[in-house]
Amino acid sequence: MKNKITRREFIKLSGKTACACSMIGTSLVLTNCGESSPTSPADTTGESKSFNLDEDLYTVLKTVGGSAVTTGNTIDSRGLLLYRETESNIIAYTRKCTHAGYEMLAFQNGKAYCSSGHGGEFNLEGQAISPPATGSLKEYETELNENILTVFGG
Repeated sequence: MKNKITRREFIKLSGKTACACSMIGTSLVLTNCGESSPTSPADTTGESKSFNLDEDLYTVLKTVGGSAVTTGNTIDSRGLLLYRETESNIIAYTRKCTHAGYEMLAFQNGKAYCSSGHGGEFNLEGQAISPPATGSLKEYETELNENILTVFGG
């Protein structure tokens, strides 16, 4: 003989399962897109990383207004967001969005956007200008010697 389940038992069991699934889904959304800031970056004081502006990935930085991004490195695990401010200065920021830690895209039209598409934007000074991002991107010291850019941790 087969065990039969009544309609009432089926609805009760289905309701509990649906409730558990929605709680898990909500928990994941809140964890991945919460309002809290991502963890603080590691202390990289004493570290430095050099970039040759003659390399294809960085030639855009030879022109004032050019911007590029790097992959993760010893200075910042998310990578760096670079911007040629003047003939003699390139700015380096963390590539980690202050909202949820997603990677930032290179500057375009004076703004850097979060790669997640959640709307976070930053101006050329590294300040958040569009929620949910808040605060400022961490900035690193730089030194430009001809076509070699050195970024210093800290």
